[in-house]
Amino acid sequence: MESRVLSMKPVALHEVKEVLKERKGEKELNYEQEQTFKYVEKFAKLTEKQTKDLLDALNEIGFLKENELLRFEIANTIPTRLEQLQLMLPKGIIPSDEELKQVIELTKKFEEKLE
Repeated sequence: MESRVLSMKPVALHEVKEVLKERKGEKELNYEQEQTFKYVEKFAKLTEKQTKDLLDALNEIGFLKENELLRFEIANTIPTRLEQLQLMLPKGIIPSDEELKQVIELTKKFEEKLE
């Protein structure tokens, strides 16, 4: 049986967790799915609403408006230090210091809600 990718879109970790939880209820997960499930169980920190709120807020920041993949990466990892955020930035994206500070302030607010 040949597999093909029909489409791709970024997703939040909580979505992955929900899909795998459903599949786990229906049948046994294969090795990759089981490892992914363990990962999201440990690292999916935000709820669906929190993720949506963070993604919406990130969409208001200039350099992230056109970069959906980076918005999801930030929402999934919640960087709270400037150095962490800078490591995530692809080549060619050079945000202002103010934009970087905005992202860090946002993620810190969401991290506080987790504790």
